[in-house]
Amino acid sequence: VANFVTFVSSETSKMVQKENTLETPQVDGEPSPSPVSGEPCAEAPGPVEETVIGVETTGLRKFISGVVEGFYGRPWTMEQRKELFRRQQKWGLNTYLYAPKDDCKHRMFWRELYSVEEAEQLMTLIGAANEHGIEFIYAISPGLDITFSNQKEVSALKRKLDQVSHFGCKSFALLFDDIDHNMCPADKEVFSSFAHAQVSITNEIYQYLGEPETFLFCPTGPKVVSKDITVESIEEVSKILRRAPVIWDNIHANDYDQKRLFLGPYKGRSTELIPRLKGVLTNPNCEFESNFVAIHTLATWYKSNMNGVRKDVVMTDGEDSTVSIQIKLENEGSDEELETDMLYSPQLALKLALTEWLGEFGVPHQYNSRQVPQSGAKGTGIDVSSMTAPSLCSSTTVTTVFQQPIMSPAMPPLCLDPISLPLVEVEKKDSDEEPMEMVVEKQDEAEPEAEVDPEEKHASPILADKMAEDLKPMDTDKESLAESKSPEESIQEDSGNDIAPMQTDDQLKQEVFVPGPNEKALFTAEPLTLEDLCLLAELFYLPYEHGPKAMQMLKEFNWLRANSSVVSVNCKRRESEKVTEWQSRAEKFEEMCCSVIQMFTRLSNTANRTILYDLYSYLWDIKSIISMVKSFVQWLGCRSQSSAQFLRGDQEPWAFRGGLAGEFQRLLPIDGANDLFYQPPPSLPSSKIYTIRPYFPKDETAVYKICKEMYCEGTEDVPFSDDDPDLIGDRLVGGLLTLSSDYGFVLEDDEGICGYALGTVDVKPFIKKCKLSWIPFMQEKYHKPDCDKDLTEAEKMILSFHEEEEGLPDSFLSNFPSLIKVDVHAKVTDPSVAKSMMGCLLSSLKANGSHGSFCKVRQTDKRMLDFYSKLGCFEVAKMEGFPKDVIIMGRSL
Repeated sequence: VANFVTFVSSETSKMVQKENTLETPQVDGEPSPSPVSGEPCAEAPGPVEETVIGVETTGLRKFISGVVEGFYGRPWTMEQRKELFRRQQKWGLNTYLYAPKDDCKHRMFWRELYSVEEAEQLMTLIGAANEHGIEFIYAISPGLDITFSNQKEVSALKRKLDQVSHFGCKSFALLFDDIDHNMCPADKEVFSSFAHAQVSITNEIYQYLGEPETFLFCPTGPKVVSKDITVESIEEVSKILRRAPVIWDNIHANDYDQKRLFLGPYKGRSTELIPRLKGVLTNPNCEFESNFVAIHTLATWYKSNMNGVRKDVVMTDGEDSTVSIQIKLENEGSDEELETDMLYSPQLALKLALTEWLGEFGVPHQYNSRQVPQSGAKGTGIDVSSMTAPSLCSSTTVTTVFQQPIMSPAMPPLCLDPISLPLVEVEKKDSDEEPMEMVVEKQDEAEPEAEVDPEEKHASPILADKMAEDLKPMDTDKESLAESKSPEESIQEDSGNDIAPMQTDDQLKQEVFVPGPNEKALFTAEPLTLEDLCLLAELFYLPYEHGPKAMQMLKEFNWLRANSSVVSVNCKRRESEKVTEWQSRAEKFEEMCCSVIQMFTRLSNTANRTILYDLYSYLWDIKSIISMVKSFVQWLGCRSQSSAQFLRGDQEPWAFRGGLAGEFQRLLPIDGANDLFYQPPPSLPSSKIYTIRPYFPKDETAVYKICKEMYCEGTEDVPFSDDDPDLIGDRLVGGLLTLSSDYGFVLEDDEGICGYALGTVDVKPFIKKCKLSWIPFMQEKYHKPDCDKDLTEAEKMILSFHEEEEGLPDSFLSNFPSLIKVDVHAKVTDPSVAKSMMGCLLSSLKANGSHGSFCKVRQTDKRMLDFYSKLGCFEVAKMEGFPKDVIIMGRSL
């Protein structure tokens, strides 16, 4: 077992079940040399995952299949875990491994015993698992700070597991993943290697617990997400470990990248692995409701060959043959690589999962996700001798707190079965960065108060600053608990109760309002379709693979960028065929973008808010970037220059962090402007859609109106009369609209234009044009006022047309050549749309050669100073030649 620690298969993560007690193959405890030991195999196609070892009794073959709750970030709630057990039972999965990294008594404060309240919660959870026929495996992770050679430490570990065994738990796991590989001086004196130390304590604990039927051991290993797990790699691992492994699969784990979610099917694992394994446990997305597909397709994969059929076995004319024919038909005409597995098709499994998931979206559901703070170093311990067996009818509600993830230099959770679990790492193409390069915490919203059932336990999330002082994973001390709920989550005491939280019986009895003939019709949400869910899954597919539609969108956007010169405004030789092709492909691309936005709208209006809350931040993110890309393509089609420059976009889609949204960001000219792409979703889901498109001459009146209203906002007296209604617009935006409309964008909602973003790529020639045409026209329109009297604000603005305007110094314009003007109407409450508009404007400027932009703001205009600051502009230090009454704000591109 010594070489479990150093085993690193380049293709898989495994857990191995053992026949009896653990034995060390070599007396010195050092790993035996092997082609898969130490470093990934040379031929390895990708990263590695982890392995676990388990013990199997004689008799019928037992295959461990199910879910690991082993990610970094907010642990799932009791209600979510109960729902998981229900789904597992329904789909034929049999195991749940409890190992949330942020349950402090599982990992950080592993020595601490559970308090009475915590014990009740764990007993209830174990009882719920038993009720649904799910094997509950309790995992403990002492590797952060245990001294292997200290018997007091070993005794503390035994005492903790002894306590949990009194809760009714019969299966255990010992994890040594994501820890420092170096031993302390005391351990170096006793053990020949880190592997030797882990094996020694694992054997001792296994014997102490009475050699339980399922006992999993997970040694340390590299960070891992495997694209493919081959039969050959498993056979090699089994040969080295002398037992069949159990895979801890991170294919759907997303705790290493805040922007990514994985809704694709279980893939890259042949069903021929099943007879060569002791089990598979998936460690899925942090967001519980987003795991429907991940778990459903795992079940489909397992059931497709649960009897362990090998490829060389002749198939009958029964059900298996029918499945094979279905898979053949499913793959015909597919753009993807032809599936060679004749028992399981990822595409067919995905359709089955999405079809069943679609029904869940139509069920009204808003349950309360109360969180019980997890116990910490100060938790109250209880005597294990006083514990009784868990009651299956206990009404105690178990929930775990969402805490800041424990940052670890290694990877997220690994899996285990009776005794050992090495990891394997998959190489990535065109990038040195691992898909799980680092663990990134998922941001949680602060939670307001909410009423809940007094019979249930209450808890409040531990804030980041508080957690640093006193981490208590499952502490339910009534004096310290406060009820809370996320602004994105409404109350529901029972998951079976679909009545909205604040509805009363009287309200339910009221007749439905029927609008009159001249009144506004009632809002009716468009129902979510299977096509919407298919699109959603393809946008958030798998770690190394985007779905077909997502790949098509990336490919088309790349082509439209690369060939935009054929439709550029200064193209000397326009070839009609190429122009038609570009316009046709641009139109189809815009249709694809619109389908994403429509899917977002329908999902935002879905009846099952519980699912929506887990998906919404990801939906918001992809909707925002797709909207920006769509607007940029529209600009390319009518305003770009033939000299437009773009970075190459031919990298593999999985070579970068950020998923599909990150890919599109990198294809825009301002790919490095991360602040403009960081657009947090609103606190409450909204289906409100804004559209950004290029400016057209017909928009001038609307832009003038917004410009005037926002200029006058906040002033007590109207500084301008109606005698010159266009004056403000003529002074502030008229020149840009007339002479530089190629760099104009407008923001629209369902009522019309509500914002604009204007600019000119180089202010020097722009000013020359203004002096030649725009200024003389304004001087004719507005006669010079008498300067001998006190001038009104309107007269001062008119006078500016008749006076020579100071030019900005060349030393400044060499760094910030582009002038910009952006504003949004006060009625727009979504701050992200201003960022998107700025992103479109700056992308157009940079594509045509600009490397910096600036804007002018009145010193007294606090609103615009704040507005531009939030858009990443900064106040430029005063220079000789700067206007005295104006603040210059700049932004590098």
